[in-house]
Amino acid sequence: MRILNTAATGVRAQQTALDVLGNNMSNVNTPGYKAQRVNFAEALAAEMRPAEREFNGQPVGERIDVGAGVIYPTIDTDYRQGIIRETENPFDLAIDGEGFFPVRTANGESRYTRVGNFELDSQGKLVNSDGYILEVKIPADAMDLYVDETGNITGFIDDEERVLGRVVVNDPEGEGYPVGPIDMDELGRPLDWNGDILPTAFAVPEGAEDVQISTEGILSATIDGSRQTLGQINIITFANPEGLVRDGDNLYFAPDAAGVTGDELVGTPGSQVEERTLGKLKTQSLEQSNVNLASAMTEMIQVQRAYQLNARMITNGDQMWSMANSLRR
Repeated sequence: MRILNTAATGVRAQQTALDVLGNNMSNVNTPGYKAQRVNFAEALAAEMRPAEREFNGQPVGERIDVGAGVIYPTIDTDYRQGIIRETENPFDLAIDGEGFFPVRTANGESRYTRVGNFELDSQGKLVNSDGYILEVKIPADAMDLYVDETGNITGFIDDEERVLGRVVVNDPEGEGYPVGPIDMDELGRPLDWNGDILPTAFAVPEGAEDVQISTEGILSATIDGSRQTLGQINIITFANPEGLVRDGDNLYFAPDAAGVTGDELVGTPGSQVEERTLGKLKTQSLEQSNVNLASAMTEMIQVQRAYQLNARMITNGDQMWSMANSLRR
């Protein structure tokens, strides 16, 4: 009797679905949170009678397969747009459309997030609420990258010279800047002459006033009475963003397996990179969770009923076993 094992797979699958729904509902007010969903699939059926079975030289009948229950091969992330809410914080950013903000963790690893709740740290660098630096990423079509005497990284994009970011060094006198032409790696990170990754950031100098970020991602401020560009915030996308792995703290990372996400595509907000259109920036705003509470509640009721039915099957199966064990001649 297969009912016990079959029903057990249903209970485990529905329990996982309840866990995912519970996590979604608990994050209904988490900025930038993307809901998850469980995908179900039929388990491999067991062959009860092969098609070639014969009795006394005569075919018995058609092949008979009996299902073995349900499996949940994947838990996907729903990347649909969340509601964008204004915050009046000049460093809050939201992406309206496709893309992620690139951030660098304390150990130097690259991560991606939809949450743009940035602020200035004690050194004037733009960081998120966890202290992760907003990474300077440069589009692949940028030309003639150069670091000037002040540490600014400049380059030409669409034949227009732009300030892309700033090299940050601990020397208060500014010595140690690799003044001169530089290159970048395949992920758009600036490299020094030795091929090492430069420590870069979007930095606001002390004394800067009226700091602003435009919808095109241009960071600027008034310094000594003149308006100056401090950097170009670019956003990231992938050919297959569904292949990204969740890393907690509203962060994602690209797995090492080749071809899962495709190449990292870097571009300015609203631009098109390899047939993918990047989202536009909404300033002084944050994207909210895309969890639909009404839909989640409805789905939870359905999952609870499915769980209840599978549990009832286990009870019925146990009763049938009990009846079989109590038979007497």
